[in-house]
Amino acid sequence: MKAKVIIVEDEPKAQKHLENLLGLSGFDIVVEARLSSVESAVKWLEENSHPDILFLDIHLSDGISFEIMEKTSLEAPIIFTTAYDEYAIKAFKTTGIDYLLKPLTHKDVNEALVKFFRTKNQYFKEWMAKSMELKKYFPNTASHSNKDRFLLRSGNEMLPFHVDEIAYFFRSEIVFAKTYEGSQFSINTSLNQLETALDPNKFVRLNRQLLTNIEAIAKIKPGKGGQLLVELNPQYHETVIVSQERASWLKNLLGQI
Repeated sequence: MKAKVIIVEDEPKAQKHLENLLGLSGFDIVVEARLSSVESAVKWLEENSHPDILFLDIHLSDGISFEIMEKTSLEAPIIFTTAYDEYAIKAFKTTGIDYLLKPLTHKDVNEALVKFFRTKNQYFKEWMAKSMELKKYFPNTASHSNKDRFLLRSGNEMLPFHVDEIAYFFRSEIVFAKTYEGSQFSINTSLNQLETALDPNKFVRLNRQLLTNIEAIAKIKPGKGGQLLVELNPQYHETVIVSQERASWLKNLLGQI
């Protein structure tokens, strides 16, 4: 499921933290703009198509974010993020669908996004269908835990591997797992199902073809148009390109300050 998002937050560290949590959410979130004031938010909304959802801090550098709604015809759902609980009632008199108190957690952001997609009925049905399909493939995986072992096929044999032995999963005509030792095995599932089953703090989706253990990322360097080129260990057989939209998220995940 995909959503276009803008973040309005005047604290750079808080902005990066939120974007990192969005990247780990499991949803396809595209951050279209990162704004830091009432004035910049109003200007952006006047000049661009409105996003699917806003993450909106209440106290901004030049005022209170409720002024944005007063100065624009904003109709998009809003998830408020703030260190103060005194504005909750006023927030829900706008198009607010959730009110998150800082410091934000992965659980807070994920639950808010689920609430948003639930309001988009067709998307929520799709998300639920994928969840049910995942349970069919991994029946012993509890909904609150991550899968840590896999049986990988080698000829007529099935070999057990701990997830920490796997460097990355990639899709060719079918999905393969590549171990740190350089061995390659097929696995009868999709990257989307694997992404949902694995710990998002360990495995990240670099692009449509690759789901990689973060420890397998050896090097990154700038590419064209804001893209990133990623070098993996063991080496992947093609150039690994991360889109401009996900580049900032990946750098933050890898520890950029």
